[in-house]
Amino acid sequence: MTSQLHAQDLDSHNSAPLYKQIYTLLRSRIETGVFAFNSKLPAEETLAVELGVSRITVKRAMNELAASGFVKRFRGRGTIVSYSNRTPPVLGNFSTSMEHLRRLGFETEIELKFLDIVPVNIDVATELGIQPSTEVQYVERVRHLENAPFSHICNYTPLDVASKIDDAEIAYRPFTELLAGAGHEVVSAEQTIQARSVSGAVAQALMLAEGAAVLTIRRVLRDASKKAVQFTISNYRADRYQYHMVIENEDVKSGSD
Repeated sequence: MTSQLHAQDLDSHNSAPLYKQIYTLLRSRIETGVFAFNSKLPAEETLAVELGVSRITVKRAMNELAASGFVKRFRGRGTIVSYSNRTPPVLGNFSTSMEHLRRLGFETEIELKFLDIVPVNIDVATELGIQPSTEVQYVERVRHLENAPFSHICNYTPLDVASKIDDAEIAYRPFTELLAGAGHEVVSAEQTIQARSVSGAVAQALMLAEGAAVLTIRRVLRDASKKAVQFTISNYRADRYQYHMVIENEDVKSGSD
């Protein structure tokens, strides 16, 4: 199998090292479906010959792809593409309801990464209206859409609320449903949206390269008594999530500046 890459695809005058250029070229072909999901990439020796570089350089690029979640490497089987370019983009709104995704016919799946009782820092404490170092339930999950990750979510829930939730259900049910079942139906939310870069475990969970851009939504959920029942930090892949809002006021309607 050939790589569909050639030595002229590399730029000797580019400040990026060769392994990073090869990583970018292979990633682009994976993202566009040239190398399809579950297909096998060419061998390191083949890529090295076609690109006119050392096998060590190719190996480093392959390792970067594996670390970013685009491929998986198996001894004796080679390098297999683990990224699917067929995942549809998600159109979010103020409620960002998972029921909306189900109505669209998308298959979503929750992957529970971590669940524990932890003390909160000043940032989280301020959002929840509690004292720093107060213990809360911390849950880290990744939501997959059509077998590909599109969001990494961290939930902080006060213990008086979390104690009414069955931990086993956290692995497969949306938190809005769990909170309602615990007697704290969410009636309002306050949120902040920003673009930022991710790295480490979050980047790997979302199958992104180090420093890749994501859309981060910080959200405080409140029940009918105005109690903050959960604080959430959600990181969405920028290529798989769009945020949609309709804004209306008298100035907009009248066309005033």
